[in-house]
Amino acid sequence: MLLTIIIGKNSNLSNNLYKKLTNCFLVSSRELLKSISVLSQFKDKKINIIFNNFQPATELNNIQNSTDYIQNSILSTSIVLEYFKDSDINKIIYTSSSSVYGNNILCKEDDDLKPLNLHASLKVANEKLIEKYCDENNVDYTIARIFNMYGGDDKFSIVSKIIDMHLNNKELTMVNNGNAIRDFIHIDDVVAIYEILLGLRDIKIMNLGTGCGSSIKNILDFLSNNGISIKTKNIYKDELKASTADTKLLLELTQKSSFIKIEEYLKKELNL
Repeated sequence: MLLTIIIGKNSNLSNNLYKKLTNCFLVSSRELLKSISVLSQFKDKKINIIFNNFQPATELNNIQNSTDYIQNSILSTSIVLEYFKDSDINKIIYTSSSSVYGNNILCKEDDDLKPLNLHASLKVANEKLIEKYCDENNVDYTIARIFNMYGGDDKFSIVSKIIDMHLNNKELTMVNNGNAIRDFIHIDDVVAIYEILLGLRDIKIMNLGTGCGSSIKNILDFLSNNGISIKTKNIYKDELKASTADTKLLLELTQKSSFIKIEEYLKKELNL
């Protein structure tokens, strides 16, 4: 069975993929930066590569060590690509982000990219690196632009923070009264789509979202209607006002007919 190498050992998505996929090897960027030889056993094998490496989600706004930020975000990608340049790569999936679209109400795969911060800009740089490498070396690839993922061992998403605030009776900090619209997709749906993508060819870019938008205010209203009231405070700052996925390509190619609803997830997690 074809081996899949997953880059980014501490990623929530990596660990959930590792549990689901067979014949996987999971490696951290830190290991690779110390010595690429950790991958030497796979040099002469036919492989898939999934890149989940990036600056840890909890530190996306932390650039106190800019060298580490760049190493985690893009250097490890380039090291792996260079190492396997003459190997038999069946498929590469790069985990990108909806943030590359910027302020876009309904994001289509062929829309112009308008990153608004360092995180998004480095995602675009990785995308371009993967695209250039794969075109020049005749490697099939898919750039997966994931929208607001939650679930699994999630300590970063706003959904996990809402759950934590309730369970620990803490105050949730909302931005702009929680009115921004986001497309929330559960990690189990993302993993299921990745499984399908590994078997598909010539899908250069795919949005991974549900196509439905919701706001934090909507989510808190849902919880309030089900007897859970969360203390909040509000701050004002610039943010994307809306970001939802055009899922036409996703639905057409994966035949996925339904997604885990965030309301059902919260009901289960909070025993509603």
